[in-house]
Amino acid sequence: MSVRSVALAAVLIAAAATGPGLAAAEQQATVSEDSLPLHADEQQVVTGETTLEPGTEMTVRILSENSSNPFLYQRQVIVQPNGTFVAQFDLSRPPANISYELSAHVDGDTLFERTETIAPCDGNCTDTVPEIETPESTDDGENVVEVSQGDTAEIPVSMTDGGTKTLSIGSEAANYRINATVSDDDDDGEVLVLFDTAVAGTDGATLSVADDGDSLTVTESEPDLSSTLAAAAYSYRVFDGQSTDGRPTVGTIVIEANGTTSEQFEVEESADFGLEEPVVKGRQGETARIHIVLATADAATISIGNPEINYEINATVRDGNGDDRVALLFDTMAAGHDEPTLETAADADAVAVESGSEVALDSHLDAGTYDLSLYRGDEVADGRPDTVGTLLITDGDTTSTDASSDGVDSVTGETPAAQQSQAGDFGVGVGALAVGGVLAIVGVGIGLRSVMD
Repeated sequence: MSVRSVALAAVLIAAAATGPGLAAAEQQATVSEDSLPLHADEQQVVTGETTLEPGTEMTVRILSENSSNPFLYQRQVIVQPNGTFVAQFDLSRPPANISYELSAHVDGDTLFERTETIAPCDGNCTDTVPEIETPESTDDGENVVEVSQGDTAEIPVSMTDGGTKTLSIGSEAANYRINATVSDDDDDGEVLVLFDTAVAGTDGATLSVADDGDSLTVTESEPDLSSTLAAAAYSYRVFDGQSTDGRPTVGTIVIEANGTTSEQFEVEESADFGLEEPVVKGRQGETARIHIVLATADAATISIGNPEINYEINATVRDGNGDDRVALLFDTMAAGHDEPTLETAADADAVAVESGSEVALDSHLDAGTYDLSLYRGDEVADGRPDTVGTLLITDGDTTSTDASSDGVDSVTGETPAAQQSQAGDFGVGVGALAVGGVLAIVGVGIGLRSVMD
């Protein structure tokens, strides 16, 4: 296939922003017609344009329309400074002439959705990957700031090149944004900005500086919020000068919900079968909590991961205390080893791991994004999962150790799979969705290259 341009179709499908704060903001995205059709080949590229702010993460998804040939692929992409996006897929496994749904999502909203057909490849169908601009991390590499709801986040802004910089937190897509200029008046090469999540959206001072020798001026006021700033991941961008022009340094503020025990943990009530949260966050070396709503179902089968990222586990959960819910605990330290990986928070509830389904690992579970696929009933159904989501594992302090020295899979008793790769490829082939698919919303690599303007 020839090199694809980024000429864009005129069909725009808007999605309303959710969450407290700004009035519903129009979010739009378009797919480049030149990037279609996609062929049954390894390197297939979808390009397009969006009205989302540069640096915003969005998910591009390909989902089978045929239950007899299920597959689910997705990539998390970052909106480029010129408003374009690029997503690369390996479609060598699905058969040609099969229909699929192509869609894009951000913060739970659908930006576009259309049905296409995988075209047969009769020759060289490899797409050229357009050059993209990779967002810079902060100078010291610490571009992720974590904080609990109601606490104050500390955002380091490098000022090694002097001058004034503009800090922008949030976006229209996140339904919250505040901008400010910062100055390193004491010339120590850094300004530590304090972001008070407890007063965000109120009359209080949301932004301040830790050092009295530095200064900060809010240039775009935040929206008024009716409640505490929602627990979520908010991007922040640092621009040179006193405007939001140019190429920013990009980071993320992860605001975590308060409460770590089952008594303290609060989730949105829902009468529908599925996952309580589309994105479940955990840290290497710790236990992640996956909330499942059974509703009227007697049981639910969950698949975590997929074979292509070299980790997967399948299990069936049942409600034993009559609340129609199960809080499933995923132990990242035990994953891939002999210890139990899955347990339930409530003793009355139950979880049963499918025999031989867990992939053995030679080291600790990699940081990355893992598929969550939930099926109604006590087995993986043929066709699509009822709900898909993402398990996001962030870096921890774990160190690699050998899990098996005898060359035998420590979980299944079989020869272990190849060394686990970083969880950056979310493609699921025909056989893969039979044991689980994925929806990834918050971020991992997309195998794209270079810089695009």
